[in-house]
Parts: sequence; C-alpha cells; structure tokens
Amino acid sequence: MQGFRNFLRGTGGKILLAAIILPFIISAFYGYFTGGGGGDVVARVEGNDIYRAVVDDRVQRTRLALRQQSPELDPQLLDNFINPGMVLQGMVNNVLVLTAASDAGMVISDEQAGRTILQIPEFHDQNGRFSQQQFDRTVRTMGQTPSGYMSLLRDEMLMNQFRAGYEDTAFGLPYELEDLRRLGEQRRDISYIRISAESLVPEFDISDEQVEAFYHSTPEDFIRPPEYQLEYIDLSRSAYLDDVQLTEEQLREEYEVREQMFRNVAEQQERRRVSHILLTGGDDMLARAEALREQIVGGAEFAELAREHSDDAASASLGGVLGLVGRGDLPASLDQVAFTLEEGEVSQPIATDDGVHLLVVTSINRRTLPTFDAMRDEIEEELKVARAEMRLSEDVRQLEELAFEHADLSVPAETLGVSLQKTPFFPLGQPVDIAAEPAVRRALSDRAVLEGERNSALIELGQGRYVVVRVAGSRPEEEIPLVEVREDIARHLALAAAQARLDELAAEGEAALAEGADLARLAGLWRQDVISAENLERGGSQPETELVERVFRLPRPAADSQPAVQIVRMGNGDLAAISLDSVRDGNPQGLTAAQRAAALGQLGELAGAASFRQVVTLLREEGDVRIYNERLMGEIED
Repeated sequence: MQGFRNFLRGTGGKILLAAIILPFIISAFYGYFTGGGGGDVVARVEGNDIYRAVVDDRVQRTRLALRQQSPELDPQLLDNFINPGMVLQGMVNNVLVLTAASDAGMVISDEQAGRTILQIPEFHDQNGRFSQQQFDRTVRTMGQTPSGYMSLLRDEMLMNQFRAGYEDTAFGLPYELEDLRRLGEQRRDISYIRISAESLVPEFDISDEQVEAFYHSTPEDFIRPPEYQLEYIDLSRSAYLDDVQLTEEQLREEYEVREQMFRNVAEQQERRRVSHILLTGGDDMLARAEALREQIVGGAEFAELAREHSDDAASASLGGVLGLVGRGDLPASLDQVAFTLEEGEVSQPIATDDGVHLLVVTSINRRTLPTFDAMRDEIEEELKVARAEMRLSEDVRQLEELAFEHADLSVPAETLGVSLQKTPFFPLGQPVDIAAEPAVRRALSDRAVLEGERNSALIELGQGRYVVVRVAGSRPEEEIPLVEVREDIARHLALAAAQARLDELAAEGEAALAEGADLARLAGLWRQDVISAENLERGGSQPETELVERVFRLPRPAADSQPAVQIVRMGNGDLAAISLDSVRDGNPQGLTAAQRAAALGQLGELAGAASFRQVVTLLREEGDVRIYNERLMGEIED
C-alpha cells in the first residue's frame, strides 16, 4: 500500500498538482484584480481587462504569503518562481472558469455568501461571534468595501462550485486500481556498470601548450566584466528598536491608559442575567412589592415567589427569568437599576407604566483586563515598535530629501548620524551584500545611478528597511591573466577529453552488444565492475534517483531469454550500461476493504483533477483570450 502511495505522490502527481491547484491558489478572488486598475492592460479575457498593476500587486501578495509560511525559502528562488507570467496565467484561468460558470446558469446568492461570511474566524469578536464592526474593519484593511468583498466572495464560491462539479464527481474503477497497484508496487532487480567522466580525468595530462592554445583561441571567454562598489545608507526598524529605552513608570502609565479604555469598553459590553417580578393592578402594588422584597431578603427563593406572584405570564413560569441582557436591552428605568445591582442583590420596588418591578441579578459577565505583570512585555514591545517606527519614519523622510539634494551620501549620513557602508567590488552578474537585493539591482539599471552621477531614489526593501545607494567606484572590463585561469582551463580540457573517451566507450559497447555481448563481457571491455541492485521501487532514491527512473523506463524482459543490456548517458554525462534482470509486479488483491476504498478515493481525486485540467485547457482553447506578453517583460517592484 505504501508503494502505491509513493507512486501517486511521485513526479507525475506533483506535476498534476502544480498544473491544477497552483493557478487557483495564487489568484483567488480574481475579481479583486480585474476590477478597475490602471496602466497597461496585460490580458483581455472574455471582455475583462487584467492590468499590469494588479498582476504586480498579486505577485507581491503571493510572495509575501509564501515567505511568511516558509521563511527558510530562498528569496531569489521564490521571486523567480512566483513571477508575473505565472500569476497572470492563474488569473486568466479564473476569469474563464467564472465566465463558464455564469454561462451555465450557476448562481451564488447573497444569502449563501452571507452564511459563509458568518463562519470566517477573522470576522469574529473575542467571544467567537460574528462582529459587523470587525468585519468592516478587516475588509477595509484589505482595500475593499463590505459590498465589494461580498461580490468577490460570491465569485470565489461560484468558481469553487464549478470546479467541484468535475473534481467531486470523478471516481476510480477497480481495474484501474489493480493496474496501478501492479505498477505502483512493482519491484525490479538490475545489474549495471557506471563510469563517470570525473574518474577518467587523471588519465589525461594537459600540456601548457594546450592550455595556452585554448586561452588564445577564445579570448572573449576570459574577460573580467566591469566591477562596481556601492556605498549606501541603511535605515532599519531593528536598529531603532535597539535604541528605544523605556522606564517602568512609562510602562505603567501606558497600562493605566489601556485599563481605562478597556474598562469603558467592558462596561458597554457587560452582560447580566436578570430575573424580575412584575406586579400590576391595585393601589397596593408598592406595598406588595415591599413585602415580597422583605421575604426574599429574609431567605425566600426569588424564583418561587415569581412563579406565585408575578403578573408577567411569559417569565413567571420560568421563575421570573428575563435572560442575559446588555445595556439598553431593558427599558431605561429598569436598565439603570439592573446595571447598578451587585450579583445576587434584589432591587427596591421600581414603578413603571407597566406596574411595579423587583429585579435581581443572578450573574454578571464582565471582561477583565490582565494584570500589569501579565501585559508588561507586550506593552513594552508595542511601545518600542511604535517609537521606533516614528523615528524611522522621520529619518526615512529626511533621507529621501537629503539624497535628492546632495551629490553624494556623505552629508546625508552625517546629518542622520549613521555610518556610510560599502560593498566589495562585484560584477553586475554576481551581486553581493546589499546589491543582491532585487530592488537595488533594479535601481542600478538606471544609467545615471550606475555611472555614479547621482544617488538612487529611496529603496524600500521590506520588513521596515530602507536604503539609498550610490556607486562609489568602478573597475573597467579587463582581460583575465592566463595565470589566474590556467588550472580551470586544464581541468576543462581534461573533462572534455574524458567525455570524448566516454563517447568512444559507448560506441565500443554498442558494437559489442550488437555482436551478442552480455553485461559481463561489457564490464571486461570497459574494465569496470558489475554492480547489483535489488528490490528497486518506482520513485525510489536508492541507489540513485535518476538511475531508478531509467530502470523503470526499460521494457520488461521476455520470459526465458537473456536480459537485454541498454547503454545510456546520464544527465551529468556519465556512461552506464543497465541489465534489467527481473520484474515482480505488486499484488493487486492485497488490500483490506478499507484500504481498497481509500485507494479508489485517491484515484478519484486524481481523475477529478485531470478532468478539471482538461476543462480548463478546453476553455483556454475556445475562449476569447489575448495576452500581451511584451507588457510583462519589465521587472516589478519587490
């Protein structure tokens, strides 16, 4: 069963997931990016324009989300992977799917979208209930209006419904499962010979004459490109945080401010469980109420007296219980009294137009602020960040002005009281230090900056970090002396000779196989040992992933015949000869009923994904899609 899982999770499965799932993850809520916008139209899909600015925005949001989820990811690799072209493809797919769903008459009502919004945790208050105020605030921080968000949510739900119509209705058949188990859990035994070019390098003695001849034959390969050195001012929030010092008195003052604010909010949100006795009719209502109050104070049960004497039929049978109420839920005269009583305290008789009431508060739900000691670290961190941000913001504003006004960065650095930092010399193709930042590389594409005529504009690197750079020095293109590259050339020539020798060995081996040679004879011809490997499984990494992949491409050997030998060149240029000695299929029947059901479910998921991929492909082929690739050529701001 594990082998079958490995098969489903192998290269084919990963490709399928990337092709189907990723475009829809990166472009969720497509309407957010196609509505409005400005600048270049980079695609027109079924009459809907997609703008470069919104594609760039989505790229940034996707990169940021992935960085937060996986901080260990190489930022440059991530930036190369999540690029405008890929994101645009996902957005185009979403427009096509939404259009197809609408054409099919599929609709998501406001009520359906509303019920979904009620379940989204980001819109809940601290008690876990939906909060309109929290919803409005959260949506507006996303740059949306509540009605706009509702519209986008309907679109997203509609696309999911359309996709589910294909993915959730697919299924796997028993014969497909049997075939896949035979393949997925198949085991193969092999014998092989492996010769690496590296192992042949010592056989070739490269002379000085050969090295010099190669050096002079390709002089363009031995030119050191221009190199540049940057000086820069770096302002980061982390540095300002280290400088912020707070006293204990300042922390306590902040706590007191928060405590008062919290108390005001808590009072407004306080809820009390209240019961009452209502007396109506007659001139002795007050006297009767006083008598009942004396009984209660004397130990009588409020609920029993309510059942016996209260004229409020709705609550009398419940012992006078009105339930949990907040401020303003009761009439003003009762509300004022209810929220002054202590828990368990009975009110004085309250005369109203309805009659005379006695109230009792049976419980009070009141939020309490954690103690100063419990909140001290949080308060200190928040105050430090706020003060650091304030100072950073002011210095960033000043740096931007100074860098524009001055010819170099000396005066800005002195004015701000920061050190002027420098990078080592580097070629543009191999940036180091601050120059490796994508935003800095883009700044260097400005000829005036690259040639050292002026400072760059303010560059935001993210995470509260800002820099201004200037080219402090440059070195022109120059020829690399032979002495510096002699060893590299000699190794290059030796490897080339080794690869040529491998070509000769491959040809000799093919000729020997044509004459009926087996692997043992080939091993003698190549003067190599035969290596055996048993129980190789599909997708395995032993003895080597590429070798295993090659082995599972070989045809099954015919029964009662000598295993065929195949000569292959590996991806790194190595030479190998492989003999597939035996093949053992997996057991298609070796599953319990539960395992069989789970495996068929997995097949159904793969079939559903494949089905939906075909639908998207068809929509792309038949839809009105125009993509303007030339408008996606420039890099985006990081």
